[in-house]
Amino acid sequence: MLTIFSLFLTLYILVRVLWRARLSLPLRLSLAVLTTAGACKLLLLRLFFGAYAPEMPRWLQVGTGIPLGIVLLFAALSLGRDALLCVCWLLERGGAGRCWSRLRARDGRISLGLAILALGLTLIAVPEALRIPEVREREIAVEGLPPELDGLRLAQMTDLHISTTFPQAWVRELVSRVNAARPDIILLTGDIMDGSPAQRAADVAPLADLHAPLGVWGCPGNHEYYSDYPAWRPVLRRLGIRMLDNEHALLRHRGRPFLLLGVTDPASSRFGLPGPDLEGTLRKALSVQPDGKAHGDASGLVPMLLLAHRPALFSAIRGRVTLQLSGHTHGGMLLGPDLLVAAFNDGYVRGAYGDARSRLVVSPGCGLWG
Repeated sequence: MLTIFSLFLTLYILVRVLWRARLSLPLRLSLAVLTTAGACKLLLLRLFFGAYAPEMPRWLQVGTGIPLGIVLLFAALSLGRDALLCVCWLLERGGAGRCWSRLRARDGRISLGLAILALGLTLIAVPEALRIPEVREREIAVEGLPPELDGLRLAQMTDLHISTTFPQAWVRELVSRVNAARPDIILLTGDIMDGSPAQRAADVAPLADLHAPLGVWGCPGNHEYYSDYPAWRPVLRRLGIRMLDNEHALLRHRGRPFLLLGVTDPASSRFGLPGPDLEGTLRKALSVQPDGKAHGDASGLVPMLLLAHRPALFSAIRGRVTLQLSGHTHGGMLLGPDLLVAAFNDGYVRGAYGDARSRLVVSPGCGLWG
């Protein structure tokens, strides 16, 4: 997906804008090189460093992200411009004015304006992307929830991507904000870090300060596997985070039980490790419940909460768990391209899906990658 997306951005801007620009050949070639480097930043990092998240100084990681941001925003704005041109062309063909001809005559100036706007938006967006996120509260209605579980406070943390970009100080303040919300349980739904345990030891250390009466639990995302997940498991355990790899745990709140399930990520297959086993995990969890049912109601059945990094898994388990918490999509990142992100995640990109019997919540995450 990343390769296709990067090449699309590059070709679209080169063919649609730079090829038509009334600029000298050397300037057009220079802009073409910068556009390609910006759009393909992550691919170039993998080519030269052998990894998507090399150990680069923070200033360099952020600095090389600025061209990527400009290209992303310029492409999104240009696509919007072209959508408007298509509408105007249809109107003009139907005899309703000459808006398409007027816009086409100003195409070069419009492209320059969009490029300046993309630069300005990037200079605003980069500090926003690096800031420590606020805690957002969401009330989730669950049909037939036992009264003892009403008001259970879940803190979901996902896609932290702890790295040189999001280092120890950032993590420490994030942990402080989560603890201040006084959750009953803290749940990490993958992509916690980028880098090996040796590289990230100091940066992940503040996670040990996460506190909740029912504990701190997690499931792996794809980046755990890129970062040597087997080596990370004992480290996370020492930090007080219990990872659920196709496992479940029976917890109690105010004396009432509920089940917490967690599955691995499909990226595990690339490393010869167990992939997500939804059916097996559910079957084991159901064995502890009366009548083999999943939802809580007045008869005392136990609600199920599933941790799965990728939201697309909800399609296979909808109606059989009470709530699934996921991340992975980063909220789609941009309006317009978020439709592409949704297409690769079975239509789930951010917010709540499902109904009161079985619901999915997709968090846009805490940090960013690359």
